Formats: sequence, C-alpha cells, structure tokens
Amino acid sequence: MHGLNAILSNRSQLIVSRALYHADEPMTGRAVERACGLSNRATMLALDSLVEARAAHREPDGRAYLYTYNHDNYLASKALKPAFRAEDMFWEDLKKTVRRTVRPRPLAAVATGPIAREESEYGGRITLVMLFDTGRKRLKSLASIDALAETISDRYALVMEHQLLDMNIMDRYKYDALWRRVEREGILLFGELP
Repeated sequence: MHGLNAILSNRSQLIVSRALYHADEPMTGRAVERACGLSNRATMLALDSLVEARAAHREPDGRAYLYTYNHDNYLASKALKPAFRAEDMFWEDLKKTVRRTVRPRPLAAVATGPIAREESEYGGRITLVMLFDTGRKRLKSLASIDALAETISDRYALVMEHQLLDMNIMDRYKYDALWRRVEREGILLFGELP
C-alpha cells in the first residue's frame, strides 16, 4: 500500500492538509485558499484529491462546502498528524539544540531570517543572534559555533548564520539595524533581551 502517494501527490495537497489540520473549525474553500496562499485552482484540486483519498471531509453548507481534516483516516492520523506536530515543535527543539551545544551558554538567543519570517520552506537559511554577558564568553563560544552549524544543518537542513554580541558592544550604532530586525521578526528562543 502506498496511500501517501494519493494524499501527498503534490505540494499543494500538503499545504492544504496542514491548513485543515490546524483549523479550529470547518473551513470553506475560500478560507483554505486564503490560509494557504495558493491559487483557487490549486486549492480546489488539492481539496478534491484529499476528499477522494478520505484525508479530508467535505460537507455542503448552502452554496459552499465546508472542509475538515479527517483525524480518523489511517494515514492522516498515523503519518501526517505526527509530522505536523513535529513541525509545531521546531522552535522548541531548536532552542534545546542551541542550549545544549553552545558553550558558554548565551544569556539570550533569537532566531531571525527567512525561516523566522515564514518566507522560506524547510531547507532554507536561519540567522541566530546570541547575546553573552561578557566579550570573553562571546569569544569562547566561537569554539562551539561550528558544531552548532553542523548540527542545525544535519538536523533541520538549514544553513545557519550567526551574530554574536555581548553586553559591552550591543549598544553600538552599527548594530541598530540588527536590533530593528530582531524586534520586527525575531523569535526569542530563550533568555531575555535588555
């Protein structure tokens, strides 16, 4: 049996499945389209395929249809559901990876870049901004940064860039753009920023 072929025969089906899985209530086709950012045609073809494979339910609602994720479908519950949960745990897992790998441990770590902005698919680029209390600890941490980059590459298929700062240099004018980016798009992994 290769049932996943029917559920995941194209990228649109995965995107639509994810939207239905995360939905708190039944969604119209238009609501799915807006949530996914796909064209109407791609959305409707994906929905039709998912309903045909029984990974989604379709119920009439006036002139429209309402769609829901079929949690009782074997492959939707045994294959897709754990995958979506793993996606939801990404930031928590990344936090643990950084805390486990970087020595000495930073006061705070923030993720920025395309992944943080949700502009990139898995396999993109992530920038980690790490703040240390002293310049000495910041410099000492350089020994573990290569190991962190390798772990992030192997574990998440991401290219890691980094910016290491300490409390003595963080207020310098040249870092203003960095702090604006952190404020705008940053995801605080752990710690507190001053």
